[in-house]
Amino acid sequence: MKRITLIMAAIICLAISAMAQPNADQPLSPALWKQGIATCAHYTACDRRFGKKIEEIQAKFPQGYTLDNLNEIYGGQGRKWEKIYNEFKGKEGRNGSINDLKELVSPQIWNLVEPDFQAYIAEHPEVANAVPDPEATNANENGEAVQEEANQGTDAPVAASGEKAHEGGISCNANLPLWLGILGSLLGLCALLISLSNRGKIKEMRRAFSRELDRTNANLQEFSTDAANQMKALSIRLTGKVPHDYDAEIEAAEQPVEMPNQEPDQEPIEEPDQIVEEAALDAQEELAEGELLNLFTSKPDDNDDFTRVSDTFEPGNSIYVLTTFDGKHGKFEVIDKPEVHNFALMMPAENLIRACSGNAIQIPSGSRIVTDRPGEAEFINGKWHVVVKAIIHYEG
Repeated sequence: MKRITLIMAAIICLAISAMAQPNADQPLSPALWKQGIATCAHYTACDRRFGKKIEEIQAKFPQGYTLDNLNEIYGGQGRKWEKIYNEFKGKEGRNGSINDLKELVSPQIWNLVEPDFQAYIAEHPEVANAVPDPEATNANENGEAVQEEANQGTDAPVAASGEKAHEGGISCNANLPLWLGILGSLLGLCALLISLSNRGKIKEMRRAFSRELDRTNANLQEFSTDAANQMKALSIRLTGKVPHDYDAEIEAAEQPVEMPNQEPDQEPIEEPDQIVEEAALDAQEELAEGELLNLFTSKPDDNDDFTRVSDTFEPGNSIYVLTTFDGKHGKFEVIDKPEVHNFALMMPAENLIRACSGNAIQIPSGSRIVTDRPGEAEFINGKWHVVVKAIIHYEG
């Protein structure tokens, strides 16, 4: 858009420059016509070997000169100048075009007149753009008509051309460059405003597209996670086994196995977690079909197995409540207690991500955890295994 604006500005400048030069058939303003008459008279005097240098005349009359100004300079030349003065004085009161001026002198003199006259027009646009007064022009023509017919019959073509111009009506478009300049400025301003407006719209579209792309990526990631969980759950239901994690098995095989140092007759000491889990297993074995059982679990481990399961709530350990009717399949969700939420949000990457999914759950944006959809777990090889993650979001 910037290039288009610059091209438009260049075209408008060229058009204004071209229109600033009067048309050869366009009637000149009275002041410009008198300047043209004086220039023709000066170079006629130069052609007759007594004219001054144009630089001297321009230095004396920097704003332009007339035939009477030249009379102050050439008045001492006697009849040589008087003849030229009378010849052009009868034409000074008329109005005409550049072509009319050209007909007043010989081609050799016009070759000298034209460059200076065009330079004067370029340096004095206020004179070139002045609108001719039709009434004054008609009055001058009527006042000079008798004298011209009596003195010089050779002026008939000029008078005829002047009369033809007035018969058709003087149509002066001297202000056309000004209007073209105003129009060009408005067009350039409009183009600039359109460019700035389009630039702002493009930036807003890019930001909106970026936000929409981020939302789409988040939805795709959530859909991919849910699909993987569903496939994992389907595989467990069909085979009854958890899918193998070969990389984890290889790493475990490479680790050295340390044998516990205990005496042969000494029984192994049971850990508290093991005692709790065995109690939960005993309660689960005694569960009758169709009976509801709530189990409280801690975070899952790297194999997606809940690490600590108890039939009672344990502050500081219990994060999820798992509900089962048959002791083999169950659904779990985050326990709706403030102390549980505060504890889980201390390390969301460890406490939540292995059992839950949602939009940016790794960055807590609230103090309360809301379960939108419970997760699913199955009792496999003596452990409750996460097969479908719960969906959560933050509030508060």
